[in-house]
Amino acid sequence: MGRITDEFIRSTGMNLWMAMSSTCPSLRLHMSSSLISEAKTVCRQRLKTLSPGCLEYDALLEREYMKEKHWLYAILMAVMESLPLLYSMCTREEILQAVLAKTYLGTSSKLLDNLNDEIHTVEEALDSLENYLNALVYGTYKRKDTTPVEMAETSACEMASWIYQCLNYDAPAFTLYKEDCCKLVEGQISSLEHKSTEWPSLKDYADYIAEKSIGDVWVDIDLCRVDFLDEDLLVLKRGNEYIFKSSLVYDDVQDLTEDIETKSVNSVLVRALERGVITPEDLEEREPAELVKILEETGIVDDIICLADAFFLKGVYTFLEMEASRVDMKGLLQSFRLVRLFNLRKLLMMNRDVKTLKKVLESFSDFKSLENRIPEEIGSLVW
Repeated sequence: MGRITDEFIRSTGMNLWMAMSSTCPSLRLHMSSSLISEAKTVCRQRLKTLSPGCLEYDALLEREYMKEKHWLYAILMAVMESLPLLYSMCTREEILQAVLAKTYLGTSSKLLDNLNDEIHTVEEALDSLENYLNALVYGTYKRKDTTPVEMAETSACEMASWIYQCLNYDAPAFTLYKEDCCKLVEGQISSLEHKSTEWPSLKDYADYIAEKSIGDVWVDIDLCRVDFLDEDLLVLKRGNEYIFKSSLVYDDVQDLTEDIETKSVNSVLVRALERGVITPEDLEEREPAELVKILEETGIVDDIICLADAFFLKGVYTFLEMEASRVDMKGLLQSFRLVRLFNLRKLLMMNRDVKTLKKVLESFSDFKSLENRIPEEIGSLVW
């Protein structure tokens, strides 16, 4: 597969997904493409006009604190979930506001993650998370503009404050939004504290550290567009929580080399340390490429892909408990397939092998093959 280009992988995956989604009422091509286009225009304009004291958008890109693809991908994912959930209950403008808010969430959290993982000390990172939480929950934050890094942090908080401006504060889900923002930041803090002290067990990681996923806040933004909150929507919210936890674990596989370099908490490393495949000293003394090879050859990486798939399936099966008619159930299931496809694309681009291709294509299956290959030990952490 070495001659297959990254663009071919991306376009083939998206074409397969779009073909399967064309029969979903909420995901008609004209509807989704026009919403994506408008969201891109609005988001780019806003990023290009960040407030004084923020690090400008072009400087954020030049310093590699963020990448343009982060917010472009966020728009795609936001549209493909907001449309099935909201298309029959909200106006197009209301759906656009939800898409923009989710894009600002994905972009700001990724920017702050990069700063906290690669530049900030643990103490600086903890302070930045408190500031970020205020921006999410109250729309206000403390401006820092002494250094480019502080200005970049201010940019992340500015983007987070835009989310607050997009929400309906009278919606029943707004209380959930505030609670989940606190839970999100607590999960980030838990991860940082483990980074500065000791490694957690894989069970602890699955139970607590995976709370740093943005999934709960992501779906809360959609729910803040509707004026009711019934049991079906709460079931959807629970399913979505597991889908996004799976994303966090898939990311651990894709970001393994970088996380070794930055000594970040990563479920692959947690599993390897727990099984005695590597030692803490190995993380200090051995080259990242050498460690990655060991983790692949010993099956540790495959174990964590199975953990991610277990979270994913838990989300799908929870979602299927819904009895709702207000949402496009088929469209939402397709959006979940897209999440898994998106999460595995980077792994396929890196490996370019048949084994990984089969894993990617399982995104289009009935999911039985995924369930059947998850070891009981791994599945018990989730089910």
